[in-house]
Amino acid sequence: MAFGTLEEGRAWAGRTSPRKQAWFPIDRSMVLYYCSLVEDGNPRYWEGDECPPGLLMTLGFNPQWAPEHLHREDSLFAFSVPLPGHHIINASTTTELERRPRIGDHVWTVDEIVSVSPEKTTRLGTGVFITSLTTYGDQHDEVIARNTNVLFRYDITNGDDMGRTEEQP
Repeated sequence: MAFGTLEEGRAWAGRTSPRKQAWFPIDRSMVLYYCSLVEDGNPRYWEGDECPPGLLMTLGFNPQWAPEHLHREDSLFAFSVPLPGHHIINASTTTELERRPRIGDHVWTVDEIVSVSPEKTTRLGTGVFITSLTTYGDQHDEVIARNTNVLFRYDITNGDDMGRTEEQP
């Protein structure tokens, strides 16, 4: 995560990421593996040729390991927003499909920071809500879906910040 002031972070509203190509095109084994992880028994995914929409969000993440020469920056653009706060939790996510993802799609993503809220105090701590919009497209530059995500980035305000200091992100 990038660290900075609230003003620096709020200045990111409207900023977009470079277009990022998914590491792999969607294939049958990826669909089955995803369905097994989330315990989705829908026969359209297991026996048919449809892809679960939730699979799209996984395509923006880096694999657990890749050779050094293929290293990419952090998968979540929202983590690049320079803000105070050592903790992060997902507050909400909404996906709007233009069409279902298909086996064979080679997906790309573009992220936009829609807004960074004024500072708020919740039961978790004091921080800000970061709203981002991810657009998913295919190899033909057709939009597949748009995902709006809200993260709460905060510090614990009850005096127990798990021993973290500004030098320990």
